[in-house]
Amino acid sequence: MKVIFRTMPSLILRHVGWVFLGILWAGLSAIVPAAAANEPGLIAQGQYLARLGDCMACHTRPGGAPFAGGLPINTPFGTVMTTNLTPDSDTGIGGWSDDAFYRAVTDGIGRQGEYLYPAMPFTSFTKMTRSDVLAIKAYLFSLKPAHAPAQPNSMMFPIDIRSTLLLWRVLFFHPGTYRPDPTQTAEWNRGAYLIEGPGHCGECHSPRNIFGATVTQSSLAGGKVENWLAPNISGDPRWGVGGWSVNDIVTFLKTGSHQTEGVAFGPMAQVVHDSLSYVSIADLQAMAVFLKSGPGRIPDPALQVSASSDLQHGQTLYRENCAKCHQEKGQGFSSVIPNLAKNAAVNSAEPNDIINAILIGVPTTGTYGWMPSFAKMLSDQDISDITNYVRSDWGNNAPTNATPALAASLRSKASAAGQK
Repeated sequence: MKVIFRTMPSLILRHVGWVFLGILWAGLSAIVPAAAANEPGLIAQGQYLARLGDCMACHTRPGGAPFAGGLPINTPFGTVMTTNLTPDSDTGIGGWSDDAFYRAVTDGIGRQGEYLYPAMPFTSFTKMTRSDVLAIKAYLFSLKPAHAPAQPNSMMFPIDIRSTLLLWRVLFFHPGTYRPDPTQTAEWNRGAYLIEGPGHCGECHSPRNIFGATVTQSSLAGGKVENWLAPNISGDPRWGVGGWSVNDIVTFLKTGSHQTEGVAFGPMAQVVHDSLSYVSIADLQAMAVFLKSGPGRIPDPALQVSASSDLQHGQTLYRENCAKCHQEKGQGFSSVIPNLAKNAAVNSAEPNDIINAILIGVPTTGTYGWMPSFAKMLSDQDISDITNYVRSDWGNNAPTNATPALAASLRSKASAAGQK
C-alpha cells in the first residue's frame, strides 16, 4: 500500500503534465496556422493567384466594395448572384475554416453542405493544389471586411432546388487536383495547370451542351459569353493559336493587343486589364507553350456555311464608314488603329465580335485608339454586309455567315445591357 500511495502523486503529476502539453500543443496548432496565414509572402502569392483567376471581376458589383459580391451572373437557367469573399464574419467568409473554403473552391460544396451552381468555376478550380487555394484564402482574409449580405438567386424550376444539382455533378463534374504529365516539360505542365486550373480558360473558350456543361472533346474550341464570342484558342493553326508564335501569344495576353493579330475587346479586354496584365512573363510563356501544343479543335461545320450577302454593298459601306481609320485594304495604323486584314478576331468562326464592335464600339486599349459605335448610322443589313465583306477580303478567309437577323439579335442584347 505504501508503494501505491508513494507512486500516485507522481502518476497524477505525470498525467497533469501530459494534459498541459496537450493543451499547449492545441494552442500552438491554432496559433501557427494563423501566423502562417498572415505571412506577407503567402498573402502576395494569394493575391497573384486571385488575379490570375480574375476573382474580383465576378465577385464585385458596379459601385460595390471589391470582393463583396452582389454581381448578377446570367445563365441560360436564370441568374446567380455572386457572394461576399471579404473576411466579414457575418456576411462574408470570416468564419470559414480552411477545409470549408477548400471544399467550396475545388468541390463546389458550400459551408452548409449545399451544392454550388457551376457559374462558380469549381469545375476548373478542382485542379488547384490545396496550398494555392489556401494562399488565396490568406489574401482574402487580409482584405478589409465588407458587410454585404447575400442576394437571392433567380433560377428556374427545378434548378432552383439545389439538390437537383447532384445529377449534374454525377454527369459532368470530374474532381481531382492536376497531375503533371511526366512525358512533358516542367514549363508545359505549369502552363497546363494554369490554363486548366486557376486560369479556367476553358470555362469561356469552350462550347457548352444543353445542360450548361463544357463539351470536353471540344475544349478551347471557342464558346459564347452572353452575346460575345470567346474565340478558338486551341492548337489548331487555322482556327486557333497554333499558327501564333509563343511571343505573339504572350504579347497579346499581357497587353491585350498585337500588331497583326488585333486587340482584345469585350469581356476579354477586362480579363487582360484585371487579370492577365498582372501575370508573370514566365507563366504566360508556359500558358502559350501549352496552348500551342494542344490538340487542334475545328469549329462546327455548320458555322462555316456562308450566308447570302451583298459583298459589293459591304465594300461600299466599308469605304464610306471604316476606311478612313482602318485604311482601304484594312491595314490600319501600327499601334494606333488595329488592322483588319488577317486579324484573328475578324477570322473567327463566328462574326459576333465584329458585329458587336460595330454596334458598341471599342474602348482605348494600350496605345490603340477608341472606336465609336455605328449602331445609329447602319441598319442590320448594312452591318451584316460590312462584316461579311471584311471577313472575306485582304487575305481574310472567314465564312461570310453574318446575317441581318444576327445583327438585330446582338443589337437588341447590347441595348438591353445598356451598351449603346
